[in-house]
Amino acid sequence: MIISERHQLIVLHCRKAAGSSLCVSLARLLGPEDLQISALAETMALGIPLTQRVRRIAWRQSRGVLSLFRLLGPRAYRRALTRAVDHAYRPMLGRKPPHAPAACVAATFPQEWASFRKLAIIRNPWDKTVSDYYWRIQRQRTPPSFAAYVEALAAGHDLGGIVPLAFHDNWPMYTINDQVVADRVVRFEQLQQDLQLFFRDAGMDWDGWMPRSKGGHRPAGAPGGYRNHYTPELEVLIGRLYASEIDQFGYQF
Repeated sequence: MIISERHQLIVLHCRKAAGSSLCVSLARLLGPEDLQISALAETMALGIPLTQRVRRIAWRQSRGVLSLFRLLGPRAYRRALTRAVDHAYRPMLGRKPPHAPAACVAATFPQEWASFRKLAIIRNPWDKTVSDYYWRIQRQRTPPSFAAYVEALAAGHDLGGIVPLAFHDNWPMYTINDQVVADRVVRFEQLQQDLQLFFRDAGMDWDGWMPRSKGGHRPAGAPGGYRNHYTPELEVLIGRLYASEIDQFGYQF
């Protein structure tokens, strides 16, 4: 998520919809008092400096010991800084501040919410679920099958923490009381085209560069195309889980 004073912009970060890549890209354009909560480690890993506001929040939250993590190497420092910013905003934004519900963002930043443009990226729920599955099992020695994952998701079982029950649904991240509150909802399926139009209208000089921040986790030999992962029964389960989003935007399997 990004709250940009310089560009009068709020980026609502939906999961598995190129949100991290967009936040890294936009980090290059942020002003010193802009707030970036998402993709901090990825931003630093590419040598893009964080804003003064973000560094100030991390230092204050860590009570001055953040610099000690530099002794453990760049990766440890990036993780510590990300954790510090995350913990600073958990009381206001919930368990996953980068993917905070829109209602929490509105309550935490009421002035910005009232006047800034709000952007969200959405993705076909059947496709998003496949992407999320591979993201969630990447470090599992004996991962559940995709069928078991979807069935657990539908039944409310987390499979020992693998299934992200509390934050799998993007709908609350850009709606309040089931009403879309983002000023522009960009489809992952036509990402570059829609983002270029949005930033042109917003008067932002965005060059279209987006790193692949969370890609590359699908193992070799995995079925090609999201549809190949589904049986008719699994297709129905996902259709029920994300019915609001599917109905609102006309997504089809």
